[in-house]
Amino acid sequence: MILDIFTTGVYYTECNFDLEPVKDYCLQHSYNNPSREVSNDGGYQSNNINLQDINVLRPLHERITQELNLFANSMLLKDQSIDSAWININGHQNSNLSHTHPGVAMSGVFYISIPENCGDIIFERPDSSTVGFAWFGQIDEDNCNQYNAIEWRLPARENTLCLFPSFLKHRVQSNSNKDLKRISISFNSK
Repeated sequence: MILDIFTTGVYYTECNFDLEPVKDYCLQHSYNNPSREVSNDGGYQSNNINLQDINVLRPLHERITQELNLFANSMLLKDQSIDSAWININGHQNSNLSHTHPGVAMSGVFYISIPENCGDIIFERPDSSTVGFAWFGQIDEDNCNQYNAIEWRLPARENTLCLFPSFLKHRVQSNSNKDLKRISISFNSK
């Protein structure tokens, strides 16, 4: 019998929003507001936006809050509310470097426009350096599972919400699509 201890969950759910007005808002915002540089390697990352104050994003705010609390409560955490949110737009060869979100409980991303080959989110095992050293040469990389994987790729899909603990290190692969941009909204909660 295997006893799962210190398990790290990631919450993934499909939504059913009309994405065109959301996409239009994000693109318009990027044209009218400067980008900041945090984890992005190229591309656009907005300063914080208040999802509740933007009519077209208010339903998204409500859905994120609902799903955040389902996820948090399943781990016996307190109810969550969105602390910060921002727009990400990755053009050709843009990516997001490996990072965590300190000072908050949960983080997440909502996928708005996900063209083919635009990059997936990669989660890194919290103890990856230790496991990689201890199990070097012991793992067949073609047969990894949740017990031995050093990293886990989760495909980005339009109209999908992904939630995870803020301490879980993650990155976004480079957008290989020469013609289309990858658009998402990321957020943190407390």
